[in-house]
Amino acid sequence: MLAAGAAVANLGFTPPNPANPASLAAAYTPASAVTFSATAMTLNCDASNVFTTTLTANVTTAPTLSSANDGQTLNWFLTQDATGSRTMTWPSSFKWPGGTAGVLSTAANAADLLVATYRSATGFWYVSLTKDFK
Repeated sequence: MLAAGAAVANLGFTPPNPANPASLAAAYTPASAVTFSATAMTLNCDASNVFTTTLTANVTTAPTLSSANDGQTLNWFLTQDATGSRTMTWPSSFKWPGGTAGVLSTAANAADLLVATYRSATGFWYVSLTKDFK
């Protein structure tokens, strides 16, 4: 803790200014839509940290996550279409709490959020799935 009246060096950090949207750019990552077929889906981790997918069919081949950086965390919004009951095959590089892979919500238009953090030392993504946002 600094004593009252102590000098503080300017470290070159300028806090974001809500009145100037450009100053918030570093804190904002635009969402990247992920298009897919049942057998091909790629998330380019250089493109964003936020991804959205509306499932219109079962995903029978695990998605590829390319260009991941150590410590990178992704937020992936997975939404069922109006039919619902779509399923997902997860990559073998996903590590889940308790070792049990997440299962997507199945209701029509259900929205789930997958959060994954990559560790290059292990080559694994550490993943959690929060389900059924309303």
